[in-house]
Amino acid sequence: MDDSQNLRSQEALTLAADAAALLLASGAETSRAQETAEILFRAFGTGELQAYVLTNGVIAVPLEHSLPGGVRNVPNSSVNLTRVAAVNELSRQAAAGRVSLAQARCRLDEIRHLPELEDWKQILACGIGCACAGVMFGGGPLEAVAASIAGVCVQALLLWLARTGINRIFSRLAGAALVVSVFTLMVLPGLNQNPPTIGALMPLTPGVALTMSIRDFISGDYLSGTIRLIDALLTAGCIACGVGLALMAWAFVLGGGAR
Repeated sequence: MDDSQNLRSQEALTLAADAAALLLASGAETSRAQETAEILFRAFGTGELQAYVLTNGVIAVPLEHSLPGGVRNVPNSSVNLTRVAAVNELSRQAAAGRVSLAQARCRLDEIRHLPELEDWKQILACGIGCACAGVMFGGGPLEAVAASIAGVCVQALLLWLARTGINRIFSRLAGAALVVSVFTLMVLPGLNQNPPTIGALMPLTPGVALTMSIRDFISGDYLSGTIRLIDALLTAGCIACGVGLALMAWAFVLGGGAR
């Protein structure tokens, strides 16, 4: 393999590893990240790529021994389906030969810098979702309003904690405690607190982690599936601890008057 082919394959390897890492950071499953890396390298490089993807890292090694492998660490991830869809579209265009290596590199950089949804939109969506969940769990209009208020408070807290660098597990604990505190202080005649409380806790639940765990198990990636399952169980445990600690604290403050 001459120097020009080596250079092109090295650039393709970098692109493939970066794309897989971006997918993981955006909440995609490991099998999707692995397949995307292999497709991109096959489209622009020489030979085949052996990619090994976990929930928090990517190891990509070309079968040609003259090229060094690529390693990417993905310590944190969040759900951003817009980026996932954009990387998937890029891999399809690369496989079809509709983009060059330089164009794919530029496009991946653009995808990485796609703006996040504005805070007020996230807060509004959380409020509406919590209201719908409160109704789904047996509440009426009053319960829907109460769940919406709690959901707005929780999402605002989560956004603030994310900016301060607080661990996601501890932010879930604080969010669950906030939900209980809101409904402890919310004394409204005729309010059934169970439906809105459950509805307001729904944004904290590890639904994505649990779903991805099941998908990893089905695809035969038992290690990644186990890691995601542990993450989901830890998050659920922190939600339960947050609720329990808040109930105990308010029972102590109110002298047993917390409902």
